[in-house]
Amino acid sequence: MARVALINLASLPMPGNEPIFPIGLRCVQDALDLSGHQTRVVDFVEDPGAADDLSWLAEPWDVIGFTIRNIDPIEISCDSHVEHYEHFLNRVRKALDGYGRRPLLVGGGPGYSLFADQLLARLGFDVGVVGPGEQAMLDIVADPDRYRGVGKNIAGRRYDGFMTHMPQHPKSLMETYTRFEGAMIGVETRRKTCYQGCVYCPYAYLDGDNSGDLKPLELIASELRAIHAAGIRRVFFTDGIFNSEIRYAKEVVRLITELDLPGLSWSAYFTPKPFDDEFAELLAGSNVEFVVISPDSLDDRVMKLLGKTFGTRHVDRCLERCRRHGIPARVNIVFGGPGEDQESVRNSIKYVNSKLREGELVMHVGYRVLPQTGMARQLGIPDDDLLPPTFHPFHPDTFSWIIQDLDNRFMPPEALLNLMAARSSSKRMAKVPLPEDSQQSAPTEFPYLALSRQLPLVKGLPTAGGYS
Repeated sequence: MARVALINLASLPMPGNEPIFPIGLRCVQDALDLSGHQTRVVDFVEDPGAADDLSWLAEPWDVIGFTIRNIDPIEISCDSHVEHYEHFLNRVRKALDGYGRRPLLVGGGPGYSLFADQLLARLGFDVGVVGPGEQAMLDIVADPDRYRGVGKNIAGRRYDGFMTHMPQHPKSLMETYTRFEGAMIGVETRRKTCYQGCVYCPYAYLDGDNSGDLKPLELIASELRAIHAAGIRRVFFTDGIFNSEIRYAKEVVRLITELDLPGLSWSAYFTPKPFDDEFAELLAGSNVEFVVISPDSLDDRVMKLLGKTFGTRHVDRCLERCRRHGIPARVNIVFGGPGEDQESVRNSIKYVNSKLREGELVMHVGYRVLPQTGMARQLGIPDDDLLPPTFHPFHPDTFSWIIQDLDNRFMPPEALLNLMAARSSSKRMAKVPLPEDSQQSAPTEFPYLALSRQLPLVKGLPTAGGYS
């Protein structure tokens, strides 16, 4: 039996950070508990003082795991979180030295997995986990000395318990996160790599070899009942795309309806295809909060360059079905991607103005470039250079094109202020020439890549197609 502390670095107080319930870390803890190990989750939202006094380090831990959800807020006017993680780990090692202790230090989480090679030595971990963490952590804690000081990353593996065990979240941690207005918790229904080929998305790299597991419905039912009993009324299914396998998605929606948990609403990421009338009818009776679709552009040429497997006609059909059945929708648009120019911006805005209703548009500006993505390969940027916040090039007039054409009903004061802040930040970014043979750059006179810089945070700035 090992003594294991699991530290939720995503709960550190950092500019631009908005902590959410640490579902991934909790899954790792449950796996360890089931195997007889003694564990503790340290969450700085639940225990703010633990970030300062580090008193938990006085306990004789064999292994301390640190999870990193995000590397940065992926907002144009925000700084990286890496410096905060680095400062915290330096404090941790200094405190451990003072106690005369040398537990194994392990890094993991989705943000860590993206930049594992860059973060391993910088944060001083003995070993890191890339991808799903449960089985890898079980392997590590079974023989910590085998991994001490090895300085390498290992790949996460399929965890059988995902199909047989429902996470048993601690009441105190659940209650902590229910205090937030609109508290929401994530639930996994499957572990399967997204079939879409979006050029900006790292999900396939993060998911790893998961064998396409679909969680049994009875486990989902038990988890939803427990969440409801804890007082949480909003659920977000964390699948890459909820309806990628529509037959299974229909089964999950039927289950939600049959459970009939008072006040429980839910949402997820959807694709406009497949999305048939039967599915829309099921959604309408399930208290779905809203259907989130991410065409990311409403110009068919740009959508194709982004790697979308659908076009605006599929968005039309999806929205028509949602409206016919009274289902609220949210449409994510990200301006400034591959091939974006004034014409494509105008086409997207024309669609928004003519076909979307007030409150349906979620607008973003700028794509954060992440490792192991088609966008990174197109730009030819080494992974090591992507750790600072790095954005796909976009024309400096993009902001003006949006402001001059978008209807005022989609531009409330907060959105306008955020757009202006993003424009101000983009003007102060470092510029790097694109490869001469790049076929994805827009036909403009601005062939540059925006890189990181130190800027003040503007809270609420639209994000740029992030990771979770």
